[in-house]
Amino acid sequence: MFSAVFYEAFDEEEKILRKVLPKGYRYIFTWKTIQESGHKLPPAKIISTRTQSKFPLEWADRLDAIITRSTGYDHVSDYLKQTGSDIDAAYLPEYAARAVAEQALIMWTALLRNLTIQKKSFETFFRDGLTGREIRNRRITVIGVGRIGSEIVDIAHGLQMKILGVDIRPNPDMKRKYDLKYVTLKEGLKNADIAVCALPLTDITRGMLDYNALKSMPENSIFINVGRGEVSPSPDLLKLLNEEVLGGIGLDVYDFEKELSAVLRDGQKLSNLKSEARKSVSAALKLMKDPRALLTPHNAFNTQESVVRKSQRTAENLAAYLKTGKFLTPIIVQ
Repeated sequence: MFSAVFYEAFDEEEKILRKVLPKGYRYIFTWKTIQESGHKLPPAKIISTRTQSKFPLEWADRLDAIITRSTGYDHVSDYLKQTGSDIDAAYLPEYAARAVAEQALIMWTALLRNLTIQKKSFETFFRDGLTGREIRNRRITVIGVGRIGSEIVDIAHGLQMKILGVDIRPNPDMKRKYDLKYVTLKEGLKNADIAVCALPLTDITRGMLDYNALKSMPENSIFINVGRGEVSPSPDLLKLLNEEVLGGIGLDVYDFEKELSAVLRDGQKLSNLKSEARKSVSAALKLMKDPRALLTPHNAFNTQESVVRKSQRTAENLAAYLKTGKFLTPIIVQ
C-alpha cells in the first residue's frame, strides 16, 4: 500500500517533492486530476491535490487525510461538509503571495501598454492604436488586502502609484507603512484606473465583483483577478468589455474553472455542461480571443521559488502528520 498519492503534480513540482518528502515511504505522482486518473478507489489513505480534482463522495470513508497544495481550500472544506467525514486536512498558507502579486503586476503592465496588440502589430510594423499608459501616478485599488493584496500594495507603492485598499478588516500596519487609505468597495472602484481582486472565496465575496459593481469603474479602466474566479463571473466581465466600460481584463482564476479546464484540455463539449457552467465557460473562451483580455491558466503561483516553498511545506505537513497524526496548517471546518 502506498503512503500518499499526489495528484496534479507537474514535472517541476514532482522533482522537488521527491527530494523533500519524508524518506522510507512509498508515493505515487501523477499530473492528472482524480477524475482524469480513472482511480475507482484511492491508491493511498493520504491524498494530495491542488484545486482541479473532484473528490469522489465514495472515497470519504477510505481516506485518512487530504493535503491541498494551495492556499485556497474551500474545495476541501466543502467536501468535508458534504460528506460529514472526519478526514484530517491541511492547506498551505502564504507560499505564493509574492508570486501571485507579481503576476498581477505583469498583467496590468501588459494591458496598460497594449502588449498583445503590439505583438500583433509587429507583423506590419504599424503603430496606430498602440499608445499606452504609464504606471507612475496611476490609480490602483486593491480589493482584499490580505497576504497577496499586501504584496500588491508593496509593489504598487514602489512604482509610485496612487493606492486605495478595500477590506472588511483594515490592517493598521498597512496604513502606517504605506499610508494606505482604506475605502468602501464603491469608492474604490469609482476611483480606480486599475482594480485588482485578491479576495478569497466566501459566502460574502461570491459574485461581489459582478456587472453592477464593476460598471462604476471609470471608462477604459483595467480589472485584474488573481483571487478567486467566483468573485467576478466571466459573463459579467465579457459584457463590461463589450460595452467598453473596461478597457482591459487580466484573469488567472475563473468561475467554473474545472469545467473550463475540461473544455480546453480534455476536449469536453460545451453542450455537455450545465446551463450556468456553459454560459460562464463560453464567456471565458470569448475573452480568450479578445486582445484586450489577458488570460492565464491559474498559474500565478508558479515560480521556481514558490514551487520550492510549496513542496517544502507539503513535506513538513506530511512529516508532522505521519509522526503525530496532526497537520501543521490544518483546515478547520466551521
